[in-house]
Amino acid sequence: MMGGLAYMTGPPGRPLRAGASVNDVMGGMFAVIGALAALLQRQQTKRGQEIKSALFENCAFLVGQHMAQYALSGVAAQPMPNRLSAWGIYDVFVTKDEQQMFVGVVTDTQWQMFCTAFEQPDWFADTDLRTNNQRVAARDRLLPMVGAVFARYAKAELAEKCERTGLPYAPITKPEELFDDPHLVQSGALLPITTPAGAKTVLPALPLEMDGRRLGVRLDVPAFGEHTRALLSELGYGAAEIDRLVADGVVASGTP
Repeated sequence: MMGGLAYMTGPPGRPLRAGASVNDVMGGMFAVIGALAALLQRQQTKRGQEIKSALFENCAFLVGQHMAQYALSGVAAQPMPNRLSAWGIYDVFVTKDEQQMFVGVVTDTQWQMFCTAFEQPDWFADTDLRTNNQRVAARDRLLPMVGAVFARYAKAELAEKCERTGLPYAPITKPEELFDDPHLVQSGALLPITTPAGAKTVLPALPLEMDGRRLGVRLDVPAFGEHTRALLSELGYGAAEIDRLVADGVVASGTP
């Protein structure tokens, strides 16, 4: 809320938390990047250093592009749902079967492809819609027209047509629909996980590959206190000391 991200996410007057824990994830990523950079620097200088990664500063970094826009133009960035798009068509549309599909037409070449594929020669001949900048200026008129055309197609039909035409598109997918996503399944980006209750499921892997392979699962999600004794043993505590800590309620252990 203090870093500007909620303001940019929600519509005017309704700042919203981002739809995922982006600040926590990015804060952790910057901590890892800093630690790796420090290790590389240590190889050269033989000197270690303390690394700090702060969530507020991280959040401010995420909206740095909007700060730069204001610094360069003097025009404050509007919240994302209300800001002026850089492209004439770059929006979410409702299909005939009441589904949602994102479609983009971001170049003048794609505009010609779009008009041809969706049989709109008059739109392509309209001199007020010839360039992307003109289409951006005409969005209030253009988007309802495009929406009416897309509403003639079911979700699968529109996806197939955009795919065949070469237009950027994407169905609006819910998190619970990703468990059998074809791309994630094919690329090995879903890893098998067993929950503490014993249920089997899959969750996304780290989004990178190293030496041609994805990083797998080292441990399943632990039950509360499951690894307490093993961790304390690694830190040098003896069995009697651990028993005392558990008995005194200082730590919890899920195993006797």
